[in-house]
Amino acid sequence: MLALGLPAMAARPAALRPNLRGEVMILVYHNFGKEARWGRSFANFDRDLARLDAAGYRPITLRQYVSGDFTLPAGTTPVVLTFDDGSKYQVRFTPAGQVAPDCALAHWMAFAKTHPEFPVHGTFFVNPGTDVFAQRAFIEPKLQLLLRLGSEIGNHTYDHDNLRKLTPAGVEREIGLGQYFLTRWLPDYAITSFSLPYGVAPRPGGLAAAGAWTGRVAPGRAPVTVTWHYSAVVLVGSGPAASPLVAGLNRARLPRIQVFHPEFSYWMNYFARHPQRRFISDGRPHTAGVLPAR
Repeated sequence: MLALGLPAMAARPAALRPNLRGEVMILVYHNFGKEARWGRSFANFDRDLARLDAAGYRPITLRQYVSGDFTLPAGTTPVVLTFDDGSKYQVRFTPAGQVAPDCALAHWMAFAKTHPEFPVHGTFFVNPGTDVFAQRAFIEPKLQLLLRLGSEIGNHTYDHDNLRKLTPAGVEREIGLGQYFLTRWLPDYAITSFSLPYGVAPRPGGLAAAGAWTGRVAPGRAPVTVTWHYSAVVLVGSGPAASPLVAGLNRARLPRIQVFHPEFSYWMNYFARHPQRRFISDGRPHTAGVLPAR
């Protein structure tokens, strides 16, 4: 297993009082290997995981977040790590079909091995029209591995087109084709989360959450009909999201925080300075929307 040279972390903060109305960070990563506007170096990804863990954050999937189906130790905070585009160094295999050390998944798996309280529970949004994770021969084994680890797979459209520039029929095809291939690769798995390419909603906006498409997936083949009904639709980036336990959560427009410098540090420092704004678990199970909106 990959050995990580993680930085020394500050002492774990004192336990915080439960706050089920607090906000939740939904983080979004894109490329890995180099630090850039849409990229994160592996060294900084290692630091991100260590920093989140030391501050009392615990990973859950987007599906768990919107459904309220998570129970965390009292005093800890849920955080959702999402990954868009299925880029090359998110999940990489060796020619023998093993997880390669130069990918984000290997780094997270190595961290989770020594920090079991921070398991590989993320949400990976992919575009089936591209070489998913840049290794077409390993698409299905990679997706199945992520599910076995406790992660979630979501639709990011077929070709990552700007949905605002498409006709309604074009939007239906983009979402429908993405949904079709994901369900073909994972026939016993329900796709419940959708990431808007570029964070841009289609017209009409409701197609991002629910709709249907009928068409041919290849020339000469019989038409197929695909339907979708997503319980979570995420934007590209903005700020923290509301508590899923408070009634009125807009699941069709969930904000995310892009992980690059200085955005990630800004929000980590913000919640360190304002812990009363942060969702804090009471250690008990709850139901989404159980708390009335104020």
